[in-house]
Amino acid sequence: MFGLNRTVVTSVTTKQAAPQLVLPGHYLRNLLDLAQSRGAQSQTILTAAGLALNMPEQPDATLSWPQFQEVIKLCCEQTKEPALGLYLGSQLTITTHGLLGLASMSSRNVHEALTLICKYAAMRSPLLTLSMQQQKQQVRLNLTELQPLAEVRHFVVETFAVALHALLNFVSGQQYQLQQVQFAFARPAYSELYQAFFPCPVLFDQEEHGFIFAAADLAISSPWADRQVQSQLTAQCEQELQHWQQSQSMAGLIRLMLGRTKGRIPSIEQVATEFALSSRTLRRRLAEENTQYHQLVADWRQQMAEQYLLTTGLPVQQIGYLLGYADPANFGRAFRRQYGLSPQQYRLSRNSLGSGLDYCAPEP
Repeated sequence: MFGLNRTVVTSVTTKQAAPQLVLPGHYLRNLLDLAQSRGAQSQTILTAAGLALNMPEQPDATLSWPQFQEVIKLCCEQTKEPALGLYLGSQLTITTHGLLGLASMSSRNVHEALTLICKYAAMRSPLLTLSMQQQKQQVRLNLTELQPLAEVRHFVVETFAVALHALLNFVSGQQYQLQQVQFAFARPAYSELYQAFFPCPVLFDQEEHGFIFAAADLAISSPWADRQVQSQLTAQCEQELQHWQQSQSMAGLIRLMLGRTKGRIPSIEQVATEFALSSRTLRRRLAEENTQYHQLVADWRQQMAEQYLLTTGLPVQQIGYLLGYADPANFGRAFRRQYGLSPQQYRLSRNSLGSGLDYCAPEP
């Protein structure tokens, strides 16, 4: 169904599953309600994913990365809707984002709200991070994948993007004007549907996912601004973020950190400083989790290389730079040692067979 190569997906999921990453179940109820309204059976989905039937009602529920993937795949399969992420994002209201949504709403303006979202997005959706680049006339919001999303990539990115647009619309009192949306993946078969969710041109095969809008929109005041409430909610967001970080393994946090450092790989000393640890303590904690820093880097590079090659049109040289290779030739040699093919040969061979990396977005 949807052109999915089950054999290929099984192998990719096995390599890319990261059981050390614990995800919040904040939007599980919303997803299951949406899927059920389209004919899916939520109980069947939960059981197949190894989750308790009452889990969606638990406010502090968490699930593993493999469970998260399985829920999404089953929802797409049972609803026969490849664009399910677009619909889910449009149904997430300001209150479904919890403390972060309320803190954003009570901010003075769009700029303050975005600053909060960039800082605390991880506690709602740790698979993506948001950063803001401000120029004289325009603002660019970059949506960066923190780990390979495999076959649920379209779903995750689309949900995040539509929900972000809706949130900014709400905070600005419907006044901010989105000028362009960019996605790093190839144009899906349902690309015309994007116009129902984004009132602007939508581009595909870009270097990174992103929003572009006028810099003047940052100053738009929120109709619900409340300095005291916002201050209290921000403090609670900080506590919730710290609680989430403490629930993660060190290996899981490092994987997410690697996803943020486009174009360079930090040394273990730099990573240790980031987590306020000595490099010796960091090595010990990773050893307790049966891994080492160089292995985490190697695994992350391999998985991201596959994703870039199979789901984007980026040149091989650019992919090498994104993975932290100062000399792209080193990327080519490392890749050939792993696969017995050059990156370009791998891309051509897998694309000709159908990679199976994208479950919720079939090719035309």
